[in-house]
Amino acid sequence: MKLVVDTNIIFKALIKRSKVRGILLNPNHQFYLPEYASEEVEKHLSLIRDKSGLSEKEVKHALSILLANMQVVPSKDILKKWDEAERIIGKIDTGDIPFIALALAIECDGIWSDDKDLKRQAKVKVWSTREIIQGI
Repeated sequence: MKLVVDTNIIFKALIKRSKVRGILLNPNHQFYLPEYASEEVEKHLSLIRDKSGLSEKEVKHALSILLANMQVVPSKDILKKWDEAERIIGKIDTGDIPFIALALAIECDGIWSDDKDLKRQAKVKVWSTREIIQGI
């Protein structure tokens, strides 16, 4: 599968060992992350550290391993789809605009997210973790 990954999935993978982490490390899938999302994860390192029980160094190491299996897409590469994404999701949750814009900018199977707000739009397929696990 070729999926845009929402930050809530990254958080889950960093906080505990899970199927989510295993899927993100699976080389048979292609994962994409808007640059904004990697910055958002960096801002929440202390929260992740507290919830995971890992040191900050361990969290950063785990994050670097996850990001090595993803393509972080620069913001400038999704700007051409920003207005369309804003029309699709902007009234629901402006924080989701970068994920919709990225999904529109690349050829992909959708977005992997457990955010119910993203499912409120119908333009881009949104896969829950349960659906991803069942589909593998």
